[in-house]
Amino acid sequence: MTASPLRQLSLLIRYLRGERPAVALLAVLVPLGIALQLAAPYLLRRFVDDTLSQRPSDALLGVALWYLAAALGLLAATITTDAVASRLAWRGTNRLRADLVDHSLRRCARFYQSHPPGELVDRIDGDVTRLAAVMSALLLEVAAQALLAVGILAALFLLDWRLALVFAPLAAGTLVLLRRLAGRAMPFVAARRQSSADLLGFLEERLAAAEDLRVNGAREATLAALTARQDELYRRARRAARVSVRWPATVQGLSTASVVLALAVSVWLHSQGRLTTGTAFAALSYAMLLRRPLLAITTRFQDLEEAAVCVRRLRELLPAQDTARPGTGRRLPPGPLTAALDRVTFSYEPGEPVLREVSFRLEPGERLGVVGRTGSGKSTVLRLLFALHHPEHGTARVGGQDVRALDTGSLRRRVALVTQEVQVFHATLRENLTFYDPAVDDDRLCAALDEAGLTDWRHALPDGLDTVLGAGGRGMSAGEEQLLALARVFLRDPALVLMDEPTARLDPHTEALLLPALERLLAGRTAVVVQHRPHALSHVDRILVLDEGAVVEDGHRTTLAADPTSRFHGLLHTGRGTT
Repeated sequence: MTASPLRQLSLLIRYLRGERPAVALLAVLVPLGIALQLAAPYLLRRFVDDTLSQRPSDALLGVALWYLAAALGLLAATITTDAVASRLAWRGTNRLRADLVDHSLRRCARFYQSHPPGELVDRIDGDVTRLAAVMSALLLEVAAQALLAVGILAALFLLDWRLALVFAPLAAGTLVLLRRLAGRAMPFVAARRQSSADLLGFLEERLAAAEDLRVNGAREATLAALTARQDELYRRARRAARVSVRWPATVQGLSTASVVLALAVSVWLHSQGRLTTGTAFAALSYAMLLRRPLLAITTRFQDLEEAAVCVRRLRELLPAQDTARPGTGRRLPPGPLTAALDRVTFSYEPGEPVLREVSFRLEPGERLGVVGRTGSGKSTVLRLLFALHHPEHGTARVGGQDVRALDTGSLRRRVALVTQEVQVFHATLRENLTFYDPAVDDDRLCAALDEAGLTDWRHALPDGLDTVLGAGGRGMSAGEEQLLALARVFLRDPALVLMDEPTARLDPHTEALLLPALERLLAGRTAVVVQHRPHALSHVDRILVLDEGAVVEDGHRTTLAADPTSRFHGLLHTGRGTT
């Protein structure tokens, strides 16, 4: 029984540290509850034998009062145990959940490509919630029931060794059965949990794109795909259930046979005058009581196996080998920063390089525009400089240092990345700007909004900086969201700005309103701006043209724009833009 499931659950011990008073209290309450359960049949024996021997009523009343006191004590011990265990479990699993979120937030982008949001929610919330039940009741119950079974066997030996010998094979057989079958259901339970996570990931993805699916006539296909996933989950759940229920049924059959045998032995011994009536009643009570822990252990062991699967799935999220903790690397130097890629090759999938031997260097304050066809690797350049990915060959440098050797916190404070999709949280404008940092004063927030060109918008808000944005709050246009992203950068005042197609979601009119804010943001800062609209790069100094992951052109913007033979000139005319 100590082999697979319980060994997997050893992870939970880490999150019970610091709870010594609660653990010590449980160590007292559990044996106390077991002792009170064992006392009840003994008191019943005394009462029956004293009644048949016509003892005085005061003696019978004393035994009855002791029986009542034991019952009330057991009730109090059970309630207190449940309360302490539940509190202990929730505090431990809350720490586990926070640890999982912390690790997930520090994982690289590739991690999220293989773990969709729906699956992560199922693991971090669903699996951890299941473990709360394990920590509050399941582990405690299994331990208590095992201790109760040992206590009942000891009490039976004290009561009559012949009765104890009837039940000893049952207990031994149950332990052997558990030993042989422990962990057999875990692969099937794991497959079922994975199907459940896949279903949640599918639902999260499809519901987020509900409007696109509806207007493009994909409703029936979505329902068909949902049915297929539900059928697969049902098949895997059935296989797991079949494996899980076989051996509890076997133990139940053994326990029933043992009770019948014990009853027969008790009747025979009583008819021979070797067993008092009270002892026979007590033996039968212990026999019935012994069935409960044995059945509970075998039945609840299924839950232990499922909990072990949850822990194994959570262990996959806890290692963070591809991330570095803040404070563990070098720090960027003060002042303006350089940025460079040196013969960088990178692939998202093995054998399919996205960048091939890409090199460039930016001096402090120099601004680079990166253009090229879709899939040419433009956005990957930004991700490498921001250390979301690391090159397979070559080096990405910021401030003259390899980003792999830099302290992550230092890099994030000095370098800003603005992506195509702006995340607006269901929170106040102040919290959306500061990312929940209460140390930033309102004057700085208003100044950042003004620099981004959101002065009029800010004044029109009903609650000013306390206006709630995001889902369920005040809506924002695509242009307003993009300007909000710029305001976040103004607030941070970084030395290096990385921008991934800041005008991709904007119409020409809104784009014209955004460009002055972009010019103010990039003035005096080192910058790399990826654009699919070459004419929107009037604020950069150099142009880098990528084609199929390789640099095909690198030069000053004005020079390339004036050269009819240049790739950049061709892109400008293809896009009918001006510069």
